[in-house]
Amino acid sequence: MKVFKKKKSIQIFSAKQKSIAFVPTMGNLHSGHIKLIQAAKKKCSCVVVSIFINPTQFNEKSDFEKYPKTLTQDLKLLKKLRIDAVFIPDEIEMHTDKNDFKLNMLNTDHGLCDSYRPGHFEGVILIVSRLCNIIRPNYLFLGKKDYQQLFILKKLIKFYCYPIKVIGIQTIREKSGLAISSRNNQLSNLNRLESIILYKTLQNIKKTCKSLNKIEKIENEFTENLKKNGWIVDYLTIRSQLSLLKPTRSEKKLV
Repeated sequence: MKVFKKKKSIQIFSAKQKSIAFVPTMGNLHSGHIKLIQAAKKKCSCVVVSIFINPTQFNEKSDFEKYPKTLTQDLKLLKKLRIDAVFIPDEIEMHTDKNDFKLNMLNTDHGLCDSYRPGHFEGVILIVSRLCNIIRPNYLFLGKKDYQQLFILKKLIKFYCYPIKVIGIQTIREKSGLAISSRNNQLSNLNRLESIILYKTLQNIKKTCKSLNKIEKIENEFTENLKKNGWIVDYLTIRSQLSLLKPTRSEKKLV
């Protein structure tokens, strides 16, 4: 496994490869990342993983500072998984220290996390687009856990005509149903018990959502149930997988 810290060195490496599968991460690797890497290895003979904690996608500086940093064990895991290369640039190399350029959301306004985390997705697409320009992959592997992020990045790739196929991989969950995430390390035991309520709520919505005519009623009912269980609900809404907008009768897939 080759370890690169500079753009120029990873670009020279990438130019020599016939095909590249790319997995962007912020480190603190877990079983969700492993599944992405395993899928990438099945698709391409060359797999590149990046580790970069992107400051531009954090809404609060304290959240960025608390994000778990486990580079040594991450590199050991990647070596064990036999990936071909890992790119670990710093903020200067990625130009986030002088972030005077912002990539807009391509007029995407879903009223979901974009409304409650201003600037987050702009930060995500800024860095992912830079990484793709540096590494020039043929395939980009992303988790479905952050579905709005996956949706926006697919739109970005298509809009800018990148010759990259985006492949979404199913969410990996703990036994309780909690989606595996690096931020789970910051949850207390009580938080983990409470998280089960959210997963069960989502499962019940899936079972209940049989008719488009009842969507608003279902949203209101389950929002109130969460509030009664002590949750502060930013939003709970049923959307189409195809557009992330309210589903219409012509669309069959619902989120």
